[in-house]
Amino acid sequence: MIRFLTISIFISSLASAQKDFTPLKLHLPKNQLEPKHINFANEAIYLDDQKCFSYVKKQNVIIDNETVPNYFEISSLDNKVLFSGIIRKNADGNFESKITFHPIDKIYTNSKVIGRNDLILNLSSNQVINNNCSLNLENLRLFYEKSNENN
Repeated sequence: MIRFLTISIFISSLASAQKDFTPLKLHLPKNQLEPKHINFANEAIYLDDQKCFSYVKKQNVIIDNETVPNYFEISSLDNKVLFSGIIRKNADGNFESKITFHPIDKIYTNSKVIGRNDLILNLSSNQVINNNCSLNLENLRLFYEKSNENN
């Protein structure tokens, strides 16, 4: 009985550890504008309890004559698309994403950044997205240069 209890405690701690977020450590220039709280709603992203971005998720969208199973857009509140991406399973059955950084016109992939939540959490922890809803474009360029796997 004790062995079973130990195994289930270990499995429970493993499951909760997988939910923890570890940001990419890119050593980008710091500022005092890093959000302290990030909340994700169905159609919005909140930084420090302020609605900063709109979010749209679509399924089975045709892009470049190909049906994409999952597509998303993150826009500013004035409806300017900042980031858009596709999420799909690769040949190994793992999820992967391809994200367009519209402000710098670059396509980004990183095996540790899959979808909206990973993207926003990494951008905010690397001082790209600020708590006043602005983007630090220089840090966005550096973020892309230091962590893009699409080279």
